Amino acid sequence: RASRTRSGRSCSSPRRPSKEEMLPVAFVPLVLARVAAPCAYEHAGHHFDLRGAVPSELSATSESGFRYFISACGPTQTVCNGAPSVGSKWRGTKCNNLGDEATRSLSLLDARDPRKGVNITYRKGDVCLRGTDETVDMGSRSLTLSLVCDPSVSEAKLRGVAEPSMCETVATVVTHRACPSTSSSWAGRLVVLLLLAGGAAAAYRHGFFRPGGPAAQQLGRWRDGAV
Repeated sequence: RASRTRSGRSCSSPRRPSKEEMLPVAFVPLVLARVAAPCAYEHAGHHFDLRGAVPSELSATSESGFRYFISACGPTQTVCNGAPSVGSKWRGTKCNNLGDEATRSLSLLDARDPRKGVNITYRKGDVCLRGTDETVDMGSRSLTLSLVCDPSVSEAKLRGVAEPSMCETVATVVTHRACPSTSSSWAGRLVVLLLLAGGAAAAYRHGFFRPGGPAAQQLGRWRDGAV
């Protein structure tokens, strides 16, 4: 049924697209599924799958008596203040969460050599006071996991925990999971190309791109401003 806009121009009610028009669109979610998986990182053809880099959690006690619980790609089993976190710092029964899993960012340990491993950084942990004796401001805690590649290590090992500054914690973990692979990146690209080729072939087979077909009709409607 037609209606008129304020300018007096007539327009038709929205039409449900036909099966042929919808066919190529069905392939879009499959192609978008190639988006990097959680805790995966890719750089210059080097692919890192860090899921399982830390099995459940690792723990260590510093020389100053603080106990740390660390995880890589999910919350630790040990829960601090009832809030799941990727890491926590304890002294007795008091604790602080070190980072929010939603803030995860990844980078190379050495930008010149991807084979050395990966950094995972989490921010927006518990509130932390930082500064000097003269100036103090409010901040939040952060946790950086320096995952060092060692193909000979079958189980992740927490080498040490340090606090370079008042609100910053750095944990060094040695694991074979931090070693990059180059094959999975090419395999993923091949899957995308196959999906795109399959979608185009199916669209062509159903006449989507033929003269006067759904593609031409849709372009015409866009040009005329009807859609």
